[in-house]
Amino acid sequence: MPVVVLSAKFTCQCGVSFFLVFVIFKTMELQFVLLVFPFLWKLSSCLQCYKCDPERLYKNDAVLCEKFDSSSNYVVNCEHSSMCYKRVTTLDLGNGVTTSTTVRGCAAQTMSGNQAKINGKWRPVDTIYDVYEEGCSYDPTDIERTTKSLYCYCRGDLCNGIGKYQASLFLMLVVIINLFIS
Repeated sequence: MPVVVLSAKFTCQCGVSFFLVFVIFKTMELQFVLLVFPFLWKLSSCLQCYKCDPERLYKNDAVLCEKFDSSSNYVVNCEHSSMCYKRVTTLDLGNGVTTSTTVRGCAAQTMSGNQAKINGKWRPVDTIYDVYEEGCSYDPTDIERTTKSLYCYCRGDLCNGIGKYQASLFLMLVVIINLFIS
């Protein structure tokens, strides 16, 4: 069975370079190849998360979560993280009145000062540590406080938005392939 092998080098916006190799059987329909290629392309991109702060601190260009709308204004590339996070802090003002603030961004997964010996010289490196579990949990130190903080960590592009449900790439691919086969 004749095949065509395509390889390409990609550099994502985070500066990470990688190679993709595509093996396309000549008997495959062009529709299927065109359908699968965008899925493979998406797999090659860097992790993207929503980022916003509850208030402007020192810089005026901070995007506030108060008007969060899941638009591209809030999207950042996470070059030093494999997870996104969202923290919702709720303050109990008494008499049943509460107020909440939300922070979104890339999960902190690196430590400054890491070095590795590369070509005989010590060089700074960014090692991503997998220290969080996916899911949400309350801060255990908030038991006696009037504020409660809910920390949520997730994997996948833009998973720290308003909605909690993200479509699985694999599941979508299987469904579409089944449509072509049947």
